[in-house]
Amino acid sequence: MLLFRKLKKVGLTALATTLVASSAYAGEMSVSGSASLNYSGLSTNSDANPWSMGDSIKFNGSGDLDNGMSVAVYYELDGGNFDDYSLTLGLGDGMGTLGFSGASMSPGGVDSVKDIVPTAYTPVYENADATDNGLATTSGRNQTSMWGYKNSVGDLDISVGYNAKNSTAHQDSETSIGVTYNTPMDGLTIVAGRMDDSGVAENDTYGLKYTAGNVTAAYQITKVNYDATATNDQDAQHYGISLAVNENLSVSAGRQVVEIDTAVDDEINTGVNASYTMGSITIGGGFNSVDSAGGTAGSDAEVSMLNIAFAF
Repeated sequence: MLLFRKLKKVGLTALATTLVASSAYAGEMSVSGSASLNYSGLSTNSDANPWSMGDSIKFNGSGDLDNGMSVAVYYELDGGNFDDYSLTLGLGDGMGTLGFSGASMSPGGVDSVKDIVPTAYTPVYENADATDNGLATTSGRNQTSMWGYKNSVGDLDISVGYNAKNSTAHQDSETSIGVTYNTPMDGLTIVAGRMDDSGVAENDTYGLKYTAGNVTAAYQITKVNYDATATNDQDAQHYGISLAVNENLSVSAGRQVVEIDTAVDDEINTGVNASYTMGSITIGGGFNSVDSAGGTAGSDAEVSMLNIAFAF
């Protein structure tokens, strides 16, 4: 009898192990990364070494559930820390996707439309200064512990975001939405988005993007209206154009003008960028500049950028 109990226990343990292995068989986990070398020469920080290398590894897991849904998980190990991670649940045919951000990942909302201006490498407002003004997230969007939902209905792509507690400073919840209308006119896309910080600010954005052959151009306006009268509102215009010279080489140019209430000057960001791919090697870079950062006269900077990435 004792022997039978032992054999029964071994058999049940083996069965449980088999069931666990079978349930995980439909999913898979992949690891990706790249070797990259970066140069960022900032005119206002000439004493710093401009050279660095990439230090991130990405983990992607996905699988199909037996009820017709699917699940995906993403982690990025960056600089020795898991700083970006998210979970996505596919709800089935025509039902869209539900997402949750553990940290630093946008599961939905205004992020989907906050910047539609094309660039070959990086937006014109990046790297020259520390603050990205004139975007529909300028008043302070927090992606940690954020929910999102995405779906497509006909020619409309809808993306919704919700964070129960934006941050200690904001206290209340954050809601946002981004809508993309793929018009019947070939190549023309219209977007609109809004983020409400619940008592901090309302961020609104609207834009047009048009693609004709190998040329893409876009124009976007954004308004950031703070509820507190002591905080300066922002009105921004952002436009740019990109050209795919061939299947390997792309170039772009753009400009963003941010009008800040009570500021002496407008903040003006400009840039030209390019990227080139040859096999497993991608080279990107360009020149960005900012005049009167934050609306402060004389607060100017320029940055030269270069990135070389090797995929394997």
